[in-house]
Amino acid sequence: MTESTSRLRTLHGLARPRSAIIVLLLALVAGNLLYAHLDRARDPLVGAPGDLLYVASFDGYLDEWDLYDGQQSATIADGRLRLALSSAQTASWSVARHHFVDFDISVAASAVAGPIDNAFGIVVAMQNPSEEACDFPAVIFCGIAQWSALLSAALRQVLDPAAGPHYYAFLISSDGYYALERIVDGAREVLSTWIPSPSIYQGLGAQNRIRVIAQGSELQFFVNGVQAMLCIPDEPGASSTFTNGECIGGRMVEGFQAPAPLQGQLGLIAQATQTGGGGVVVDFDDITVFSPSAAGGGDAKL
Repeated sequence: MTESTSRLRTLHGLARPRSAIIVLLLALVAGNLLYAHLDRARDPLVGAPGDLLYVASFDGYLDEWDLYDGQQSATIADGRLRLALSSAQTASWSVARHHFVDFDISVAASAVAGPIDNAFGIVVAMQNPSEEACDFPAVIFCGIAQWSALLSAALRQVLDPAAGPHYYAFLISSDGYYALERIVDGAREVLSTWIPSPSIYQGLGAQNRIRVIAQGSELQFFVNGVQAMLCIPDEPGASSTFTNGECIGGRMVEGFQAPAPLQGQLGLIAQATQTGGGGVVVDFDDITVFSPSAAGGGDAKL
């Protein structure tokens, strides 16, 4: 006999049918309220050009971000969101509950431990198919998984990677490089390979301001107020290659054109590379999200 069956039979034996009905109604109401809250969280935050849509300093409202412990962790330390990884070729991320369409996000980020051969930055257009396939009555259990950050993190580590989230990640490294990646069903694609940039402050403890602008299906990227040019291959599906200051088999462009309008959650990510190894610890603070202004990327909000 399962625990849930035993509990139902005990309730039936000790209480009148009217009490059982009341309990079931309360459970349905609670599930409906939870679903309504989660459904509102999926409504994109939008505004007029230049409007402030969201801000986070990690001194409060911690339930709005995924936090979890383990070999890959996302925690709050000294008013900052800290992502840590113990092993090479691993990643840790945390996303905000809200969804966004057109946006202008920036964050202060600094690697505080581990190798300078690392990767960290901003995640955009995060979509998690496993969270979107929730219909009644499964919505109650899916909602609990979404509401609980710890359970969400545990599920993320044990679910099949093929059912994993989809997102874009703009990354920088503490040795002065930047890159753009896309993850789809667990498969990683380098859209623009690692390119050196003098605008990136190098070394552990160095703080960089990372910024991503999305308008429709176009993405633009900035580090410390300087736009990051991308090396996009001429042939679809070809590898991005940058050598001796040249984009080989492609061209340098100011932005990336996604195949469809961008929508989803925004977040932060840290990665431990194969060559650098584990022990990566990155702190993030002072996140702002604006509705893109008509001026575009030239008026960087720092």
